[in-house]
Amino acid sequence: MDPVIVQVIVVATLAGLIQGLSGFAFALVATSLLAWIVEPQVLAPTVVITSLLGQITSLSSVGTRLRAEHATPFLIGGVLGVPVGVLLLPLLDATAFRASIGIVLIVYCSVMLGIKELPVFRRGSKRADGGVGLLAGILGGATGIPGPPVILWCALRGWDKETQRATSQSFFIGIQVLIVGFYLATGLVNARSLQLVLVAALPIIISAWLGSRIFRRFTNHDFQRLIFGLLLISGIALVSSGL
Repeated sequence: MDPVIVQVIVVATLAGLIQGLSGFAFALVATSLLAWIVEPQVLAPTVVITSLLGQITSLSSVGTRLRAEHATPFLIGGVLGVPVGVLLLPLLDATAFRASIGIVLIVYCSVMLGIKELPVFRRGSKRADGGVGLLAGILGGATGIPGPPVILWCALRGWDKETQRATSQSFFIGIQVLIVGFYLATGLVNARSLQLVLVAALPIIISAWLGSRIFRRFTNHDFQRLIFGLLLISGIALVSSGL
């Protein structure tokens, strides 16, 4: 068997499991491990499509808690923000920008993990949610990393873990569908990327489903710690890539 195919299967399984547990981080894990063996033109659409597949699979664990009033403001802001981020991309030093985001995540998440009782913004409004979605969309369009603002904000809104996941994953699915549409329209989804998607599909479905079952055993406090721990690792990875 092609060594690349074997590695794609292993990475898809690991990334799918983490996504099933937390509701995010698939793209971070897959990109960091596959960037060495898959060319960027193939990697980007492959990761977005497989991440979307994992999101849909793991979302079944919180499907009964979906509420349009939570997710809609984030999605509206994100849809408006993605084109802005794409337009800003040529003007930015993407490497330095990613490293800056990473430093913010490292400092913020380290503080949050050191606090026994996390702050809660119970008076957050739909306008604030939309603003966070806008920021996430801009970051996604400019750097391919839309997750941190939404994940952080949902964690501080005082929602239970199911509502946090339902809201953030609904946002990610909407943004990823938009990005896949752009990729299809511009011809970036080719035969090689579709081959890798087909290879990774079953491992992702199985591991994401398994991760979502384990997620149900977490308390709200444990889930918060998992989120900030993964975001801290994300920040370290972003700073490392910048260096």
